[in-house]
Amino acid sequence: MNLYLFCTFSVLKQNNKIKRVLITQWPEYVFKPAGTSVDMHCFQNDTDYDYMYWYRQLQGKEPVLIARYVAQNPTYEKGFETGFKVGSTERKKWSLTVDVKKDSDALYLCAASFHSE
Repeated sequence: MNLYLFCTFSVLKQNNKIKRVLITQWPEYVFKPAGTSVDMHCFQNDTDYDYMYWYRQLQGKEPVLIARYVAQNPTYEKGFETGFKVGSTERKKWSLTVDVKKDSDALYLCAASFHSE
């Protein structure tokens, strides 16, 4: 099974100013067999936003929200209630654990925001 991660920049508009936010995501690539689990992590380099998100993008499809994480409380989207666990050990760092299945092959993305939408 191949789980792919992608490190990304987010661009936010706040008070009519563009703000570039760097999110570091690791590991960059993960290869795990079905029946195991994999941990992925994100870190807000220069921000400290309260709203954190994980997405899954299947090949040829748009990213789909897996879960949001606010105030130590994960909320999972329909279809992601099992096999996915979101958590945090530090204020600016959060993680996603995926129980690897044969259909887990995807690009996993994280994001952070200062508000909920």
